[in-house]
Amino acid sequence: MMDNILSIIIFLPLFMAIFLGLIRAEITLLKIGAMFSSIATLFLVAWTAFYFDPEGGMQFVENAPWIKNSGMSYFVGVDYLSLVILLLISLLMPPLYIYMYHENRKGYWYNMMLLQTGVTGAVLSLDLVLFYLFWETMLLPIFVMIGKYGNGLHQYNSMKIILMTILGSMSMLFSIMYIGYVYFNTVGTWSFALIDLSTLTFNAQTSIWLTAGFLLAFAIKIPLVGFHTWMAPAYGSSPTPAVVIMSAIMAKLGIYGIWRFGFGLFETTLVYYAPTIITLALIGLLYYAIRAITEDNLRKMFAYSSGSHLSLIALGLFLTNIYAWSGSLYLIAAHAFASAGIFIMIGLMYKRFKTVQISALGGIASKAPKFTFFFAFFALSIAGLPGTGGFVAELLIIIGAFKANFWIGVLTATTMLSAMLYIFWMLQRTLFGISNNDAHYEDLSIREIIMLLPLVILLLATGIMPSLFTPIFEPQLNASLQEIIRVIGDLK
Repeated sequence: MMDNILSIIIFLPLFMAIFLGLIRAEITLLKIGAMFSSIATLFLVAWTAFYFDPEGGMQFVENAPWIKNSGMSYFVGVDYLSLVILLLISLLMPPLYIYMYHENRKGYWYNMMLLQTGVTGAVLSLDLVLFYLFWETMLLPIFVMIGKYGNGLHQYNSMKIILMTILGSMSMLFSIMYIGYVYFNTVGTWSFALIDLSTLTFNAQTSIWLTAGFLLAFAIKIPLVGFHTWMAPAYGSSPTPAVVIMSAIMAKLGIYGIWRFGFGLFETTLVYYAPTIITLALIGLLYYAIRAITEDNLRKMFAYSSGSHLSLIALGLFLTNIYAWSGSLYLIAAHAFASAGIFIMIGLMYKRFKTVQISALGGIASKAPKFTFFFAFFALSIAGLPGTGGFVAELLIIIGAFKANFWIGVLTATTMLSAMLYIFWMLQRTLFGISNNDAHYEDLSIREIIMLLPLVILLLATGIMPSLFTPIFEPQLNASLQEIIRVIGDLK
């Protein structure tokens, strides 16, 4: 099992979907199969994490020729960075399937299993063409879920997200093909393996353009301000499982792409782009917060909130000091759990009240106390509630920002303040006051509480006991950072 455990983790959901499709499984069997594949994958990922060596670099590597003459290979592995996101994916899928318990449209379940394979494969790929393949694979189910199962202008929004994502993907593909071509001219053989391509050097102008090809794809996926026009409409018209995946996992893959391939291939050129990315991130922190304050739709409000926190993660990544890097990696996890929780709660709210407009809600606290507790907890966790992982992560990034530059630190610190402002303003209107809705105020069921409790526990555990988690990634994180700092020092 140790030799091919990553392949099993990647393809188990896909093979389960294919098998269930071939036997034309009824919806009950389809639900059981999807849940089984997610739980089995979770156990395999837990096994991988248990045997993961924090000092060991890239581990559980599988490398086999795929298309020999073209240098493309099936090359996967896991290190501290991919392990964090791999854990997120495996931990979030079972609660999502529990949320979907009453969903009887088969396409929902098939698309979710395909989506899990796509995002997992992208995180574990160490061959750039393989990464691109999985990057595109995870787009197709989202396109179908928004276009077929969404609401409002869902078909328009599904086309918008796919066109913008394809624009970024094509720019990244051009960069990948050109780098492979340069490697062939330099060495005499084709290869798209990251470990091989990282040995190449380019002149400054070429490197700037190649880096831009990758950055465009990742900036749209995050999304950084200026590349975000698809975000709020897509979140507003998507079914809840798709929103959770986009916010908690897919957006993080934009950060992961910069971390893995940006710093893996073009660390010197990223120094050139760093002021631009830092500026966009700082603008995003404030712009998204202002849009969140003025937004009446809960899904769109938390879409802008996610944009603000993803900008904070990107900012920490480009500040290149240990506090900022540790905070960014920690916030990837903490924000994933919190955003998954709040979007699931918004989905449960829509099922009860048939609206997610803040102005149409109110008085929930007096009639549904359990619902109120979980909704308020996840909302405040987004804002960095002390005792949750988000507080620890944001504090580390703010310390790293002050270490880099006093004024950057001041602007970064406004994230917590602005988040508290729009979160408390929303909670006051949504949970308290006079009810604006005649719907039945049904409190959370036992099934729904069981679905939400793991997310609450994870947020509290990462906030109260961060020392349980940081040893997993700190040694390799420090080693990676020192290499980047050395490169930056050589440029100076």
